[in-house]
Amino acid sequence: MNFFEQELRKIIGQSTAAADASYVGRSCFVRLNPDLRAKLTFITMGIASHYEALKMTILNRKEGEVDNTVLRFSDLLGKKQVMNPNFKSGIFPYIWDDHGSPMWYVYQLKQEDYQLLAESVDEYLQVFQPPNFAEHPGQQMY
Repeated sequence: MNFFEQELRKIIGQSTAAADASYVGRSCFVRLNPDLRAKLTFITMGIASHYEALKMTILNRKEGEVDNTVLRFSDLLGKKQVMNPNFKSGIFPYIWDDHGSPMWYVYQLKQEDYQLLAESVDEYLQVFQPPNFAEHPGQQMY
């Protein structure tokens, strides 16, 4: 299991999508319904080897890409304070791939960071999942 898969498992493991998740290489695939899958992958945002975001793509098995969005760690997690004197004002979290040895750079995500990422993933994926009408029995579709 590579580092990216480990980190995806930490995020998706706290998500409601965990039961239908499969991991391949640096990506996670989540089955949303018989025709829709979500693909989650860490991506760079302009600097090679700095993985600063999580890209989520919704795929239709028969028709291709339906939608995608990018969760930037800087937007979601904000600037984190660290003890490193080189970063007195803090650092935005990102994964640094140091010649094939990826790791979180300076700031290591905490449990609450993974939970926040999982909640954001869930919110996005729920848009593409069928509604549970048992929760809203009076609701009708026209």
